[in-house]
Amino acid sequence: MRGKRGTITDVDRCVVAPAALIADQTETAIVEVPNLAGLDEFDEIPPVEQSEAAAREYERAADQARRTDRGERAAKKVLDKLPADTCGTWRVFRTPSSR
Repeated sequence: MRGKRGTITDVDRCVVAPAALIADQTETAIVEVPNLAGLDEFDEIPPVEQSEAAAREYERAADQARRTDRGERAAKKVLDKLPADTCGTWRVFRTPSSR
């Protein structure tokens, strides 16, 4: 039995009719969202220079945190291979998991 072969979009249209997606939605209510920044007046917004400096500092700190995490993972990878013993001036020991 050979039938007409459809495309993926034909299958999509058969399964979900676009009108059905909208028909079940109710009218959207407008909700007043509280001002999370706590700024009520235009005068209270910090100057652009201060905002840019804060953004630069945030980016620097986030980058430093990522580098720290990468370094910590790399060091842990090496230390996990060491036996529990003295290694140079460091003492390597294993602590049982509390899980």
